[in-house]
Amino acid sequence: MARSVVKHTCTRYSVILTLSGLLGAALVVDFLWASSSFSSSAYQSIASNWALQKSRIIVVPNVATIAEKIVDAKDKKEGVPQRFLSATYADLPAPDLQWEEMPAAPVPRLDGAAIQIKNLLYVFAGYGSLDYVHSHVDIYNFTDNSWGGRFDMPKEMAHSHLGMATDGRYIYVVSGQYGPQCRGPVAHTFVLDTETKIWQSMPPLPAPRYAPATQLWRGRLHVMGGSKENRHTPGLEHWSLAVNNGKALEKAWQD
Repeated sequence: MARSVVKHTCTRYSVILTLSGLLGAALVVDFLWASSSFSSSAYQSIASNWALQKSRIIVVPNVATIAEKIVDAKDKKEGVPQRFLSATYADLPAPDLQWEEMPAAPVPRLDGAAIQIKNLLYVFAGYGSLDYVHSHVDIYNFTDNSWGGRFDMPKEMAHSHLGMATDGRYIYVVSGQYGPQCRGPVAHTFVLDTETKIWQSMPPLPAPRYAPATQLWRGRLHVMGGSKENRHTPGLEHWSLAVNNGKALEKAWQD
């Protein structure tokens, strides 16, 4: 009987000691975790202060609002409120622009191209409907507020997805889709003399493209990107051609 009492007492003490040990271990782990968090926060604070001292401006991306947080170190030290700028700088002042209705275009267009030279807006090609494309140019005069001066495009010239640039007199038209619906692109390139309304052909692109980015820069006509013949593969090439006064100075485009 005495042995049974002693046995139960030892078992009870063992359980109490085990629970006490687990509780103690939990307290130690909690203390270590809290110390680690404090050290990490302190490190980040020191690093941030050091960065602020080294640079007056820190850009911190804010994923939640897709914005940029711009902090001036001096202002932060003096307690000046921080500024938040949206990705499009929507908070910056902009002129109060007024819309004015223009005379209706001679024909409806979808995916045509347009470029302005002085007071004249040249509008090229485009879809009239899914099964019909325009093959002419219309001109809008901003001074007279009227349309006029229609003339035809070359028969081989694309009708939509055009690349286009101008030097103030000559308009360079590069590649694009030939025909209605979802036809394929062509590599043909043309230049228009806007004073004489005369078209001239130029060396074709090395490969056809839909809607390539086109720009004149330091005497060269640059063509970049666009879509390849299958429509969904982006072109990664950059070609250029030396030009002057509407004439190509090279026989082929350069990579």
